[in-house]
Amino acid sequence: MTQTKIITKTTKGKHLSLKERISIERWKQDGDSNREIAKHLGRAP
Repeated sequence: MTQTKIITKTTKGKHLSLKERISIERWKQDGDSNREIAKHLGRAP
């Protein structure tokens, strides 16, 4: 019996994409607060 790994592209709010991580780094360098960054991403702070 072989097992197959199913990969889905759903985000449950825990994982950040590489694009989001790069954006966060830029916003932090610009001095944005964590709440402002969460607002940019459309996520809870």
